[in-house]
Amino acid sequence: MGPIEILFYTVVVIFAFIGTVRGAHRELGNSIIFMYVVAILRFVDERGWSERAVEVLRITDLEAGRINETAFLLISIVFTIVVIMSYQGLTFDFSSQQLKGLGGFLAGLGVGALNGYLIAGTFWYYADRYEYPFGLLTGPLTPVGQTLLGYLPQTLFPNAMYWVIPATILLILRIIR
Repeated sequence: MGPIEILFYTVVVIFAFIGTVRGAHRELGNSIIFMYVVAILRFVDERGWSERAVEVLRITDLEAGRINETAFLLISIVFTIVVIMSYQGLTFDFSSQQLKGLGGFLAGLGVGALNGYLIAGTFWYYADRYEYPFGLLTGPLTPVGQTLLGYLPQTLFPNAMYWVIPATILLILRIIR
């Protein structure tokens, strides 16, 4: 397997293209959901609730490695369900008309890339947080990968509220329209 940042960039590019097809007005609705979920997961992570949930459920034999694997799996399943539901279900649509031309293309590309960053970055953060369970990473991170770890959604801001604020502003703007 190649460097993990290649997978990260690939997911961001795929979602950027999805954003150009769906349009920025639809992708912004998903951005709101993803920002709230990133904030909630960060809030849960700060308090160690996912590890406690694994211990309470007694899913594993409570060995340190198994707790990491199970906590990562639990968070990944929940986040994957949210991502799938947000793309399959109704979202906050920001306009009755899609932006046309180059502006619409660039807006969709940018918002889609943001969503890809939130999705891929969240998975990468928790893979790193739980020491790359299931052999997800076999070698050391490259220098680029080490640098990118500081720019993942959960490490970009010191507090979960920094993701809640822009999501709430976008939600208010949607309600006003």
